[in-house]
Amino acid sequence: MKRTFTLLFLILSLTSCLTTKHEVIRNQPNAKVINTESANDENQSTLSAVALNDNDPGIRGLAVSKLDIQSTLSSVALYDKDNEVRKLAVEKLTIQSTLSSVALYDNDVEIRKLAVNKLDDQSTLSSVALYDKDNEVRKLAVEKLTIQSTLSSVALYDDDAEIRKLAVSKLDIQSTLSSVALYDKDTEVRKLAVKRLK
Repeated sequence: MKRTFTLLFLILSLTSCLTTKHEVIRNQPNAKVINTESANDENQSTLSAVALNDNDPGIRGLAVSKLDIQSTLSSVALYDKDNEVRKLAVEKLTIQSTLSSVALYDNDVEIRKLAVNKLDDQSTLSSVALYDKDNEVRKLAVEKLTIQSTLSSVALYDDDAEIRKLAVSKLDIQSTLSSVALYDKDTEVRKLAVKRLK
């Protein structure tokens, strides 16, 4: 009985010491944290939770602006309801697969443009260049595109003359350049196609 009581007293004393130590550190704003890495991990975890769960978009946005965890930024970029919060996440995002999804499916034109600017994936850029509803988004995709077959389709079928002209300027397929030179409705596009014909 005495041994049990002594053991219990020791455990309570140690717990009390640990709690007091944590309270002191927590209550001192300028307290030096010995293990900075673990403190940063804790901060990032807190920011992550706030970015994903807070009701206020302003607070979520603030958390995202300080966040480094790419998986959380991905979730925010894909699923947050607020355009500004998603935009902040996309600005910090490096994961190409998430940027691809955002470029293809986000309903905000500015966010899609931002994602396209950060994309390297040629197959996604092809899809955006061919199917995005917004001329500016398609144009950005064509600027980064190197796939000749997609450039050929854009040069032949895009409804925006400036985008067709941009595609022609990057195109090497002579049969497409011939078709554009013969049949494009826009004088400048035809002229450029003729210049690129060999």
